[in-house]
Amino acid sequence: MKIRVRRDGEGYLADVPGQPQLFAWAPTKARARMELLSVVEMMLDYHLEQVEMERKVRSKLAAV
Repeated sequence: MKIRVRRDGEGYLADVPGQPQLFAWAPTKARARMELLSVVEMMLDYHLEQVEMERKVRSKLAAV
């Protein structure tokens, strides 16, 4: 997996090609990478919450 950091206006855009939801902008390259890390962590938290909800639904359906 590749991470790109490129100039964008007055700052830098960090993103993951092929993953349109994984991007972050900041005034410096280092900060853009840190912001992208935060985005990835938020996405992971979101998906883990979704998986937990789906497991609960599956468990209730299997108990019927």
